Amino acid sequence: MENTRTGYKSVGAVTAYLEVTDSGKVTPSVFALHDEAVIGRDPQDSLASDKYICIPESTVSRRHARIRRRDDAYFIEDLHSFNGTFVSGERLSPGSWHPLIDGDEVTVASAQMIFHSLIMPARRSVPTAITKALDATQWTVLEPMPAEDHGDRQATLRKLHAMAQVGIALGAVTVRATLTEKIMSLIFDLFPLAERAFILLNQGDGQTSAPAAARRRDGTIEDPERVRISHTIIDYVLNRKQSILSVDTLSDRHFGAQESIIAQSIRSVMCVPLLLKGEVLGLIQVDSSSNPHAFDEQDLEILTGVCAETAVVLKNFQLYSDIERLLDGFVRASVQAIEERDPVTAGHSFRVAGYAENLAKAVDRADTPDLRQIAFSGDQLREIRYAALLHDFGKVGVREHVLRKEKKLHHAEMRLLEQRFHYARASIELKAYRQLVDCHAQHELSIAAFKAKLNEIQRCLKDEFERLDRFLAAIRHANEPAISHVEVMPELREVLDYSYCAADGGSVPLLDEFEFSALSVTKGCLTVDERRQIESHVADSYSFLILIPWTRDLAGVPSIAHGHHEKLDGSGYPMGLHGEQISVQTRILTIADIYDALTAGDRPYKKALPQLQALDLMATECQQGHLDPGLFRAFVDARVWTASA
Repeated sequence: MENTRTGYKSVGAVTAYLEVTDSGKVTPSVFALHDEAVIGRDPQDSLASDKYICIPESTVSRRHARIRRRDDAYFIEDLHSFNGTFVSGERLSPGSWHPLIDGDEVTVASAQMIFHSLIMPARRSVPTAITKALDATQWTVLEPMPAEDHGDRQATLRKLHAMAQVGIALGAVTVRATLTEKIMSLIFDLFPLAERAFILLNQGDGQTSAPAAARRRDGTIEDPERVRISHTIIDYVLNRKQSILSVDTLSDRHFGAQESIIAQSIRSVMCVPLLLKGEVLGLIQVDSSSNPHAFDEQDLEILTGVCAETAVVLKNFQLYSDIERLLDGFVRASVQAIEERDPVTAGHSFRVAGYAENLAKAVDRADTPDLRQIAFSGDQLREIRYAALLHDFGKVGVREHVLRKEKKLHHAEMRLLEQRFHYARASIELKAYRQLVDCHAQHELSIAAFKAKLNEIQRCLKDEFERLDRFLAAIRHANEPAISHVEVMPELREVLDYSYCAADGGSVPLLDEFEFSALSVTKGCLTVDERRQIESHVADSYSFLILIPWTRDLAGVPSIAHGHHEKLDGSGYPMGLHGEQISVQTRILTIADIYDALTAGDRPYKKALPQLQALDLMATECQQGHLDPGLFRAFVDARVWTASA
C-alpha cells in the first residue's frame, strides 16, 4: 500500500496495535488494530474476532468503547459506558472522538492497554530519534532523485521503516511471554513469502539451546518441543555466530545434501543468531518450502537488525530475572535468619506467604458479588508474597526471652516461685516446732501433753501444707497460656493475700504483684509490657521495609505488611484502622497469618489446633467484625491450605 504522505510502502497490513499489559481476566497479549475495533464485555455476533477486544468483566459495558482509523491516525470513542474509558488517566467524554498517540495508556475497568502506532503520520508526537530518522528519509524521497538511485533508496527506506517498527514494538514489551508473540507477528509482516518461523533460545547453565516458539503463516502454532528443526543450519549459525541466507537450499552445496533439510523440504531459509557482545542468546529462523527465492540479501539485513534488537530485549529480561532472583534470595535469607532466633516458629513466614498468594489467586477466580471486582496482576501477586515473607521481620528487635516465652511466667521466674513455696513450708514448719519447744520449756509439759500438742501442730501443718499445694497447683494451672480469653482464677487472689513468717520474723507474701499480674493474663502468655514489645515488631518491620528502594511494581510491600494485625472493627494495631482503610492485600495476609498461627505444629506455649477448630475460631472472628467474611469464605471454598502444602 503506497502512503502518499510519507512516501514509504507499507510492509505489513498491521499499522497499530493495543498491548494488554494488566488485567485480572485477560492474559497479557497483543491485539492488532485495523480500520475499526470495539472493546466490550461480550463477543459481538456482528463483528469478526479481529475487530473485537473482549474483556469479560462485569464492570465493562457490553459495547464499552470503539477505536477507528482515519487516514494514518487512530481515534477512540467512549460508547456511553457505565464506568467510563480513560486515556492516560483522563476520562473521555462519551460520543467524542479522542486522538491516540503512540504510548497512550487506555484503561477500561481493571484492564490496562498501551496503544502503539507503527506508522509515522505528519505532525505526530513520537520519540525524537525515530522522528529524525523518518523525517530525513521522507525529505530524501520527495527530492528529485536519479533513476539509478531509486531502487537503493527504496530499499534503505524499507529497512529504516522495518527497524522503526521493531524498535517501537519490542521497546514496549514488559512481559517475556509477549516478546515471542510480537516477534512472530513482525516476521510474517516483514517477510510476506515466509511460511514458517521459529525462535530458539539458549537455556543457560551449560544447557543446549531449545525452541521457544514456532508458528506458520496461517497462524498454526506448533509445539516448540516437537517442532522439526535442521540441526545442520542451527549448529552452523550458533557455532560460527554468523547469519546465513540460503536461496534454493536443496541445490546449496552447504546444505542441500542434509537429511533434515530434505525431510522438511526447506527451499529458502534465513537463520540469524541473537547476538549481543559476542554472546549468543539464541537464533531466529525463517524459511519457505515452496519458493526457492523467497528471501534476498536485503531481507537478511532486516532480519539481522530484528535479531540485534531482540537480543538487547532478551538480555534485559535476563538481567531483570537475575535481579529478581537476587532480591528473592535476599528476602528468603533474611526471613530464615529471623526465624532461626525462634526455632519453634520456623517456617511460619514461608507458609504464610504460600497461603496468602494462593488466597489471592482464589479471590481472583471468585465470582461472588463481593469479590468479582477484585483482580490481581502477576506483579501484585509477587507484591503480596514479599509482604507475607517479610511481615514479621521487625521481630529482629524483640528481646529473645520475650520472643521465645512459653508460658505466662518465664522458666526462671517459675522456678523461683516454686523455691519460695519450699521455703514457706520450711518456715511454717520451723515456726510451729519452735513454738512447741518454747511451750515445753516454759510449762514443762508431761509426755501425754507434749504428744497431744505435737499431734495438734502436725494436723495444723498438714492442713497448711495442703493449702500451699492447692495454691501451687492453681499457679501452675494459671501459668498455662490460653488461646482465647479466660476468666482470672479466684484462687490467685487468695494466693496474693497469703503471707508467711520468715526466719527473721518478718512477714513475706507468697506471690508478688508482678507474678500475679503475669498469671492474670486472660489470653496468651504475654504481660502488657511484653505484648507492647511484641506488637512493636509491626512498626519495626515497616520502618525497615520503607528503607528498601522498592520498584514501582513492589512499592506496596511495606504498607501491606504494616497492617497485618489490623482488624476491620478498628480493634487491631498499630494504627487502629477501620474497614476500607485496610487494603484487600492486607486482609488476605491477615487471614493467612492467623490460620498458620492456629494450625502450626505444637509449640511450648500452645498445642496445634485441628483444622476444623481453627476455621471455627476464624469464623467467630468474622462474626465479631474482625476479619473479612468474603475473603475467609474464599479461603475455605478454595481449601487454600491444601494448595499450599
